[in-house]
Parts: sequence; C-alpha cells; structure tokens
Amino acid sequence: MITSGEFPGLDLPGVDASSPLDDMGTVELHHPTQDIDGDGTLDTITTSDDHGLRVWTDYDHDGFADHLTVIEKDGDYAAWEFHRHPDGTSEWIRTDQGTLGK
Repeated sequence: MITSGEFPGLDLPGVDASSPLDDMGTVELHHPTQDIDGDGTLDTITTSDDHGLRVWTDYDHDGFADHLTVIEKDGDYAAWEFHRHPDGTSEWIRTDQGTLGK
C-alpha cells in the first residue's frame, strides 16, 4: 500500500488501486498544482513514486478532493468519486477499476 509519508510536504492518505476507501472521509488538497479542467483555477495534485500514480482533483473548488484516480506500475487502476448525501453522511464511491492492457 502507498502511504502519505512517501510524499514529502503532502498529507494525502495512503491509497492503492485495491483500497476500499470506506472510512477515508474528506481529503483536503493543499496547494493544487494543475488545472485539469482548463478553467484557469488550479484544482489537482498528481503524485507518483515507485508504486504508481495518483491524481487527486477538486472539481467544485471547495478545497477538498472530489475525485481520485490511482494507476499502479503493474497496470492495476481504480477511480473514486466523493459524494455528500443530504442526510449529512459522505462516502467515496468506486467508479472504475481494472488492469490496463488486459
């Protein structure tokens, strides 16, 4: 599993393509570095290491991640969206997963 300690200066949770994210909750994005949707506002943090790539995006610009994509070196990948429900609960819902090239 990837841990946040592998990314100096970032306080992002440890996540890999098989992580359930059931208890993760909100993830604050400090100092996004990319504008993934081209609207002129930085909204994304991308990290990579020997294990793979993670892309955290804040589409509604509230300072918290709304979407996460993980692509591991072995080709496993997964994507999640963060949902806030009317009753005040929230959850990360897996929207995609698989293995690239298979």
